[in-house]
Amino acid sequence: MKVPEHLVKPLLEQLEDQEVSDDCLVIRGSALGYAILDNVEKRDEFINKFLATSEPELSGNQLARELQARAVGKILLEKSADELLTRAKEIFEVELEKALPDLPEDLAIDVATEPLRNARQARSGLMENAFLSKEWAMCISEAEHGRSIIPDYLLYQPHREGYPVEFVAKGMHTEDMEMVTKGIEMQEEFLDYVIQVGYLKPWEEAYFTSYAISLISRKLLE
Repeated sequence: MKVPEHLVKPLLEQLEDQEVSDDCLVIRGSALGYAILDNVEKRDEFINKFLATSEPELSGNQLARELQARAVGKILLEKSADELLTRAKEIFEVELEKALPDLPEDLAIDVATEPLRNARQARSGLMENAFLSKEWAMCISEAEHGRSIIPDYLLYQPHREGYPVEFVAKGMHTEDMEMVTKGIEMQEEFLDYVIQVGYLKPWEEAYFTSYAISLISRKLLE
């Protein structure tokens, strides 16, 4: 991930402005901001800060995503994240089970129903959760199931043949390091893309888990 030159100054200014925030999402956004500026010391400082905050009052997939993000923070700090990943997995599974009976027959409808949105979010969460737990076969399976309920036109074009974490998982599962490298490069290209087109605002936290997965994947080559 490389921050465009024109974004560095406003990013630093924004990070300074939100330095004293006690909102866990803002704090996690600061961790992401410093991360893509390659300031690991400040990144870890803010990871520790958001891990010290109370869990927000969320439910369903939102709570599972929050737990997953906290697990990612622990992984980056080289601490055990097993309990958080287990809790997140259980919630994603419950949400998926609730959504599946009510999926529409036409999965390519223009406006997704709530059950379809929830199922897609749960499948994505389970895929990433399996990856973070190094359950490679499970990650591959969840990726395939997840893609089956998303029409191609909604996917980022390079992901239509497979998600980056899916390629990394396949490579680890089969000991094919070329495939691992392909997945890593895809993940990094995707993150660079979302920065360039403005989807990733590094003072927000939406891509914190994606950033961490990219970093964790890269370490698999060491």
